[in-house]
Amino acid sequence: MTEQLTVHEWEAVLRGTPAADMRPGETVARYIHRKVEALTSERDRLKRDYDGLLEDCGGLL
Repeated sequence: MTEQLTVHEWEAVLRGTPAADMRPGETVARYIHRKVEALTSERDRLKRDYDGLLEDCGGLL
């Protein structure tokens, strides 16, 4: 499952303290963009799984 940042981790990133998984030389904007992309991918995967379950269970109704 995709890691989700806590409020304190976001605050640290925005204040300039690098998060533990921030890559060397990575900007804060790029780091946040990378995290948002990961969350978006996870959301899309979960939606596909959910839609598949609905289709599979549709015949049972």
